[in-house]
Amino acid sequence: MIFKTYLLIGGLLIFISGESYAQLKLPTFDVELKINQTLMPGDARNEGEIQFIETTNIYGGAHVQINQHVALGGFYSRSFRGTVSVRYNNGNVSHEALLLQKGLDVRLSTSRAKKWRKYLSVNFSQVEIVQVNEAYRLADKSNVFGASLGIMRKLSNKLYLNVIELGVKVRSDDIWFAAGLEGQKVFMDAKMGLTYNIGKRK
Repeated sequence: MIFKTYLLIGGLLIFISGESYAQLKLPTFDVELKINQTLMPGDARNEGEIQFIETTNIYGGAHVQINQHVALGGFYSRSFRGTVSVRYNNGNVSHEALLLQKGLDVRLSTSRAKKWRKYLSVNFSQVEIVQVNEAYRLADKSNVFGASLGIMRKLSNKLYLNVIELGVKVRSDDIWFAAGLEGQKVFMDAKMGLTYNIGKRK
């Protein structure tokens, strides 16, 4: 008798849980994977000053879609190659550069009914820059505020090709080891890749 009672209660709980789960609506979100190229121009007028830093990164992000025009999310970008160019003897010496960037962004886009969707992304992040020398590394971090404009092409109801995204970012702080970048807090980036929608039509 007790076993049958527990069995009945268990069956009712499973039924109620199933009904509750069916009523819950998971938020619609998307994930993106892109190649991200960054360029930090310098103003090397003296020996040992940086002419530029450039890196190529793998960029991943995810957004919760508030509606078809507004999405909130976060991103993570890590370089797999990069170069620091330093002025030396009227020429330049190159060192390996590494870049790590992570932050939050707001994306505003046009209607999802269109084949081509334009979008604006406003972002806040922290960037870490590393210069790799033969025997040691130099590293520093800075907060960054930026915005970018892009256009994506609908490949299906869930998949989009990010044809191009161009951005401008501003560092809040100087990089202590990067002489030549003191007055150059603005840097640029470009992205290309794919965005995949999970949930209802994007």
